[in-house]
Parts: sequence; C-alpha cells; structure tokens
Amino acid sequence: MKPLSLLRASARHSQRGAVLLIVMMLMVSLFGLGMTALWLTGGNLGVGTNINQRAQALYVAQAGLERARSILNAMPPANLSAMLIAAGNTEDDVPTKLDADGNPAGAGAVLRDGFNAVRNVVYPPTSFGRTKGTATAPTPATMGTYTVWLRNDTAECRLGLYTADSNGAVVVRSRGLAPDNRTTVVLEAVMGPLPGAPAANGTPTYSPVLCNFGKNGCDDNSNTVGGFVSN
Repeated sequence: MKPLSLLRASARHSQRGAVLLIVMMLMVSLFGLGMTALWLTGGNLGVGTNINQRAQALYVAQAGLERARSILNAMPPANLSAMLIAAGNTEDDVPTKLDADGNPAGAGAVLRDGFNAVRNVVYPPTSFGRTKGTATAPTPATMGTYTVWLRNDTAECRLGLYTADSNGAVVVRSRGLAPDNRTTVVLEAVMGPLPGAPAANGTPTYSPVLCNFGKNGCDDNSNTVGGFVSN
C-alpha cells in the first residue's frame, strides 16, 4: 500500500489540468457576454438613430404641407390650373393617365412659390435662429429638406382633367428628407376650400371639406385667407 502523501500527490497530479479548463471556460463565457452586450448596444444605437432620422423627416414633410397651404391661401388667389402644369423642373411628374387602381400615375408638378420651385428647401430656415448647440451637446444646423408637388384631385383626374382645375380641390404631396440624405417620409393631403367659401379659381364650393388635418384640427385650418384647408 502506498503512503498517504503519495496518494494525495497522485490525486493532485490527475487534477492538474482541471483548473486551466475551468478558467478557459469562464474566459470564453465572459467573452461571449461581452460580445453580446456590444451587439445589443450597437443595435440599440442604430435603432435610435433610425427613429430620430425618421422623426426629423416627418417633421420636415409636415413643414412642406404647411408651406403649401400658406401658398394656396395667399392673396390674390392662386391660379391652380397654371400650377398643375410642369414648369421644367427635373422632379416634375405630372400624371397623364391612371394606374391599375384608378389613381393618378404621377406625383404632380413641383409647387411654385411665385417664380421659385418649392424643392429641396432647407428646414428650419435661418429665420428660426437655430443654433449649433455646444461642444458637448451639438445641434444639427438643419432637420432636412422638403420638396412639394401639386396635382389635381383624383375625381377630376378620373374625368381626364389632369391640369385643368374646376372645383378648387388639389392634392399636395410633400417629401421630407432627413439629414442622412437617405431617410424619407412622404405625406399627402387633399386641400380644398372651406364650406361656403369661394375656391381659389373663383368658382363656388361644391361640397363641404372635412377639417380634420393637423394637431389643432379645425382651429388650425380655419386660420386661412384664400379658403384652403386640409383633408
């Protein structure tokens, strides 16, 4: 029979690699946890960035709709038929036919504010006084750009009237582009005269227009000059 000290030495010799194996398993587990944490953090940052870019594109597109409403409400009233015709802008996409669903196949003519096309307009403008922020909390100079199109309402397009307005109702399409120049949001709103008010082309109102657009609803849309509100 072997002495007790020799038995203990033999047991330690048989377990000599167990500690190293356990340490390696712990290191691999910790490395996996660290990589998972980095992956989750990167994913959360990416999701947050995408949400922020989309929110800015949405706000910019809404600003485009409000710009269109202010142009249509200007005095003297706008000549809608003239504004529905393309003016040579590369983004002009005036429909000339209907698609398979019976809707106009085209975004419309780029909206014009006087002689200026409402395209790639920086928002907010410098008049807003937006600052650059601080070194630790910088603020982007802009929230993006918007482009606005105008086309005849679907009912008249189905009658073949793509560039001839007769009821004072038009469709405004606003595209907001975020600062990353990739994220876009497109909004469309039907704008027409207030019930009982003359249309922009001088013809009487044919039917009441719902006033349910915007965060302030009718209160926001009732603040008009030319009589245009948003559906």
